[in-house]
Amino acid sequence: MSEIFLYSTGEKTQTKLNVWCAFPAIYNFGMSSLGYLTVFKYIDCIKNVFAERIFTDTEKTLLRSSEVDLLSFSFSFELDYLGILSILEKYNIPFLSQDRNENHPIIYAGGPVVSANPEPFAQFFDFIMVGDAEPTIKKIMDILIEHKDETKKEKLKRLKEIDGIYIPSMPNTVKKISAEPKESTYTPILTENSFFPNTFIVEVERGCPQNCAFCLTSFINNPVRYFPYEDIIDKIELGLKYTNKIALLGALTCAHPRIDDISQYIIDKIKSGMKIEVSISSLRADYVSDKTLEMLHLAGQRTGTIAIEAGTERLRNVINKRLSDNNILDLADKMVKHGFSGLKIYGILGLPTETKEDLDAFVSLCKKIKEKHKGFTLIPSFSTFVPKAQTPFQYAKREDTKTLEKKNEYIKKEFAKIGIKARTGSAKWDYIQALLSRGTSDLTPYLIDVYKNGGSVGSFKNVYKEYVKSKKLPPSDEIALNEFAENKNPAWDFIKYPKTQDTLNFEYKRLLNI
Repeated sequence: MSEIFLYSTGEKTQTKLNVWCAFPAIYNFGMSSLGYLTVFKYIDCIKNVFAERIFTDTEKTLLRSSEVDLLSFSFSFELDYLGILSILEKYNIPFLSQDRNENHPIIYAGGPVVSANPEPFAQFFDFIMVGDAEPTIKKIMDILIEHKDETKKEKLKRLKEIDGIYIPSMPNTVKKISAEPKESTYTPILTENSFFPNTFIVEVERGCPQNCAFCLTSFINNPVRYFPYEDIIDKIELGLKYTNKIALLGALTCAHPRIDDISQYIIDKIKSGMKIEVSISSLRADYVSDKTLEMLHLAGQRTGTIAIEAGTERLRNVINKRLSDNNILDLADKMVKHGFSGLKIYGILGLPTETKEDLDAFVSLCKKIKEKHKGFTLIPSFSTFVPKAQTPFQYAKREDTKTLEKKNEYIKKEFAKIGIKARTGSAKWDYIQALLSRGTSDLTPYLIDVYKNGGSVGSFKNVYKEYVKSKKLPPSDEIALNEFAENKNPAWDFIKYPKTQDTLNFEYKRLLNI
């Protein structure tokens, strides 16, 4: 693969630790993951560590699996577990930590899924890293190097003393660790074979001040941290030495206190004759400035993206979105003024307290934009609500799949009436995501059997039926659909975030009463 490394490892000394950094999908996707590549860079820059990247489609490796001391997995989405088991199987490593011996590597995972609720997957790993990687990676490597000759159990006992480390075989309360990085992360390796070819990503901010009740990012990545203007500019300059494609990353990029200065810097570069393409993953209607829109248009972006989630202000208040219809209409006006040709709008069907009026209002809102701005393309796209651990809506009821599929069809039909094609996701896959999001360790054997049966929607459903028949698991609706009792201690309660479970429960009840 053609790759450009944007960092130097410095002088390497005698290798004392061999590490595989694994991504549970194909190379093209892994090389677009800033989190995964950043962890690899941290490990690769430790002078007496040899680090190698592997993916589900990796054909040859420099290390044999028997030579690997530590196997690291990036775990961003619940269904990534299928890729994780695929890699373990490929290298003849037992799925469960209890079945592995001293000849197998120590295996761990980090990322949003296991930082929220690791329990359905915990038995696959020897330890789990909860929270940000920056404060923890070097400590892990130092312990494993210094105590290389000790048994696996002894090493894990030492790792347990690090804040943010969860050892499933040695249950403990885990405090989520938030980094206070002085420098923003950035794409350390560029390749044209990435899902976003030759795109240099720079992290502008981390966390989100909005605290939308359904959103994992707001609760596992807080407190909000905005990276210094000077550092962001330095990173952009680094990226422009190798590519003209820049992506500004953050849950609320447009809220950076100096986003207009960042935008002006890029505008000046473009006006001086430099060809630069810039993208921002999602805009926030009430934060987007004219300066940012000017920059994005000059940098080649013609379609923007916003997530409004719900069609009425009432329902947006229930989910804590705090976004008015006027905010959305004003953004459309500004985008047209700055030469944009279209807007992608994300919504969620089946949110708590949703009514037919909320669905119809989504259509009406888009109709107003369409009628005012002829030729301005609107692309509404919908998923279905998934209650996520560590959010206020972790307790919430999810509607059954048939009801949500009817809503999918209804929303597509209503948008078609006004000449707009709406896109909808799979309510069946979202159901599985809800099951895994709020599941316990009892799901682990089931997940292995699903993998062995192909990992399809059908296998998730059929294997579960067998587990219910044999009384190994309760009906899946009890986990995926039912409202959780406020006095029920969730499986993930041992992970301590700044917002406690009591606080989340209070927020949940408050929002439902709006």
